[in-house]
Amino acid sequence: MKKIVLFILTSLLLSSLCHARDFMVEFVEENYKETTKAYSNEPLIYHSIQVNSQAGPKLLILTGDNLEYRKWLRQYIAANKELITKVPETENDLFISSKAYEIDVTNIHPVNGKRWISDIPTSDVAALEGNTYILVIDANGKRSQLISTVIRNMGYRAMVFQNGAEALKTFRIQPEKFKMIIANHDLPGMKTEVFVDHILKIDDKIPILVETGYNNQTIKNIFTTKFSSAGSVVIKSVVMEDLQKTISHLVKEKV
Repeated sequence: MKKIVLFILTSLLLSSLCHARDFMVEFVEENYKETTKAYSNEPLIYHSIQVNSQAGPKLLILTGDNLEYRKWLRQYIAANKELITKVPETENDLFISSKAYEIDVTNIHPVNGKRWISDIPTSDVAALEGNTYILVIDANGKRSQLISTVIRNMGYRAMVFQNGAEALKTFRIQPEKFKMIIANHDLPGMKTEVFVDHILKIDDKIPILVETGYNNQTIKNIFTTKFSSAGSVVIKSVVMEDLQKTISHLVKEKV
């Protein structure tokens, strides 16, 4: 009899440890927090959502590589504010006491219990577009700073990287966040033509401005030949006094 009771208690204990608790939260705001990696000038991007919960306001830092789920979540919160976060029993106290909590994106789902909704209305999807980010990839800090200033003065936000590999990782997470891309023809770590190829496989409509440098006709010819069939890729030198006009033209073409 004692063995049976012990077995039951042990089973209950183990099952409680495996369970997760659902916390209802209300979506407030989506954020992209940019910090600097240790010993590096490269930015590190945190995708997070600000929510209100029974345990107070929280910043949910989204982890995990399920990019389709991230896209779905953005579509969902465009029309719905109430969500459920699934927190392991072992982390209940941590969730309650933390102001910022890392959570796998797939552990956030609608209040109706579904994990995925495929019939998001077109109007709600459209509400996610018209973003304000322009992706800038340039190893020259002074030049990228000047480009960023023009972008900010136009009312957009610049997200700057020094190499294509890091920029590509960020673009893959949320391609719909960006209105366009400005990339220098000579990038460290990943050749610009390889970077552009990867971007076009993700989104073949996003405007890409490849900056060739002044009086560099050879480079311009190489890129023009390679991307002649890609209507969204523009090859030209970035003249600062003309950059605002160029950006306006490319963004308008996309719309």
